[in-house]
Amino acid sequence: MQTNIIKTLEWDSQFFGYPVARINFDKEGSDCLDDLFLNIESKKLRVTYFYVPPAEKELISRITKKGGILVDQKVIFSKNTEKHNKYSNDIIEFQGIDLNIKLIELVLQAGKYSRFRLDRNFNKREYQRLYIEWLSKSLKKVIAFKTLVAKEGSDIVGITTLGEKAKFADIGLVAVDKNFHGQGIGCDLIHSADNVANEKGIKEIKVATQLKNKGACRLYEKCHFQIEKITNIYHYWQ
Repeated sequence: MQTNIIKTLEWDSQFFGYPVARINFDKEGSDCLDDLFLNIESKKLRVTYFYVPPAEKELISRITKKGGILVDQKVIFSKNTEKHNKYSNDIIEFQGIDLNIKLIELVLQAGKYSRFRLDRNFNKREYQRLYIEWLSKSLKKVIAFKTLVAKEGSDIVGITTLGEKAKFADIGLVAVDKNFHGQGIGCDLIHSADNVANEKGIKEIKVATQLKNKGACRLYEKCHFQIEKITNIYHYWQ
């Protein structure tokens, strides 16, 4: 991963309709920050995502003084995959690629703490469009190879998606209907995804969420995940 350089995000730019870029900072980032801001201005980037290690206090101070907005503390949880046998709820693979209202409601609930929702500079329904696109591409197996749902009778009351990166399984969307919280559905969904990855021969499984999403963090810790990394994400608009 290259650090301290501006990477134009082609997909984001096309999807949102304005120029978007990203910079991954390391401890040397403070030395080139002024030049990066000049380049951001010259490139006429509408928004730039700054990914910053939380320990880099001087760099963070300079970014915030320039107008960077802290929109997320992204936390990555990970664990070794394992087999699970006990479930309290009915978890099955979702069949089909068509969107429906219930699935859309669930994935929008999954994005409750998303930076695309919390940053009010996104005012063209970016958050809604982004999460619906995420769901659509998951169902079509573009960015996930399996979508699992929890059922209560004929109703879908929970969802999680599972993808695969180079060396690990990647849990994407996770949501449980607010009317069914406290019934172990979240754990059953995560354990089912863990099972799928384990049976596929994948040794490690990861999931990302927001540090302020305390419910999600508690869920992953309960399912034996441990924090691997935390990254501060800032949005710089112009």
